[in-house]
Amino acid sequence: MTNKIKANEQTIKNIVRMGMVWEQEEGDEEAELHYYHITDALNRKWQTIGIHVSDAIQVFENGNDNTWTRIIEPSPYNPDLTANDLINMLNISPDAWRIRNEMQIILNTVERRNTFCNRIVDVNGKSMVLVLHMMKDEYLEHDQLSDELFMKLYIENPVNALSIYFLELLDIITFWEWEAAGGTYAKAIQYKRETPLMTLIQAIERAEDEERGIASGF
Repeated sequence: MTNKIKANEQTIKNIVRMGMVWEQEEGDEEAELHYYHITDALNRKWQTIGIHVSDAIQVFENGNDNTWTRIIEPSPYNPDLTANDLINMLNISPDAWRIRNEMQIILNTVERRNTFCNRIVDVNGKSMVLVLHMMKDEYLEHDQLSDELFMKLYIENPVNALSIYFLELLDIITFWEWEAAGGTYAKAIQYKRETPLMTLIQAIERAEDEERGIASGF
């Protein structure tokens, strides 16, 4: 028999028993179903239910259902929240290097990190990836770097600039491929204006096609 995968893998910082969900018959104390308030690693307050603390924790781990288990107080805004703070709060292991890197790149401002805290509900690998990718697409479509700032960053450090512009992890080899394909900041801006969700690999492929077209005289 396999263990059920937890929908909510969050660290519980505090749990407090509250009032009864409904009145029980006198003398039936063991069957009293109580509300419990849980403070999680993101400092959000949840309400859940259980007869005992262990029951309440199990219900919490089953995830949000907007009825018995739900967030009743959002995460407070933290003006000093760093990506490393967030990674540690969510207890993301070093082995999960992909999501750690994506959080560093996509959540690259304190506002974005705080937004993530309030956009994610249940915390597990699947949920975090889903919310991150939704936010990435939104930023690429509606909150892209200005042309002027991108050009300035590109002149200073093209690898870093492309990584921020495409919200992707970029290594020097990929940058060399971009450069060898005739990639420039002007081309990146052009491509992104036409297709905001274009990936860097797609941009390299398009630049290579254009270079081949020029070389063949078309």
